[in-house]
Amino acid sequence: MSSLLSAAKETVCTMFERASIDLAEKGLPSDAFQMSLSIYRNYNSRENQILQVSAWSTKGSGLRAFMNAIGPEGGWGDEAIEVGLWYAVQESGQQDGVSQVILIGDAPANTKENVTMKRRSFGETYWTTTKFAAPTYYEGELQKLKEKNIPLHTFYLTDYAKENFERIARETSGSCEKLNINSNRGADLLTHFVTEEVLRKTAGDQGNAVVELYRKKYVKSIAG
Repeated sequence: MSSLLSAAKETVCTMFERASIDLAEKGLPSDAFQMSLSIYRNYNSRENQILQVSAWSTKGSGLRAFMNAIGPEGGWGDEAIEVGLWYAVQESGQQDGVSQVILIGDAPANTKENVTMKRRSFGETYWTTTKFAAPTYYEGELQKLKEKNIPLHTFYLTDYAKENFERIARETSGSCEKLNINSNRGADLLTHFVTEEVLRKTAGDQGNAVVELYRKKYVKSIAG
């Protein structure tokens, strides 16, 4: 997972810079979109570590500063994707809402049995004092996103996560891709996908045209 964190640090500013330039070229506000990053771990991490989130930002530098303070921690097999989805659901209820969610990981979501068992690590006495007092499961949070028509796009780093990530994307009409984050192509794939989806959502009726502009400028050099 440390490779993913490093790649995210390197690409986040590129995503913002390219998206802002292309929006401006189409006469659209270059700061018309915001992004927030969240890091989920597992129930052997305490409240302040199991879910870490950045502020919403219109500049890549803000998210990069957040990523610079983040390091890998936890492990323990299937991961607490459910708390990441829980956060997305909470944010979707705010004034500006959430237009889409992008999930990247190397392990599937915890099952209900996993959640029950893993929460015993610190005990329910501990968890009831936190914002995660009520156990949550990824299926339930996924349904809430689905009901709000929020697509969830997934990238799996290992075959271990493939089936679960494909299901998560399919349930919300999102897309799913394998990501080799250690290759240049993997970093480019992540950059292109996120930037294109930001442009498509932000530009409204001009979405496809702005994405086409982006591809002509950046993607052809990779494909060729």
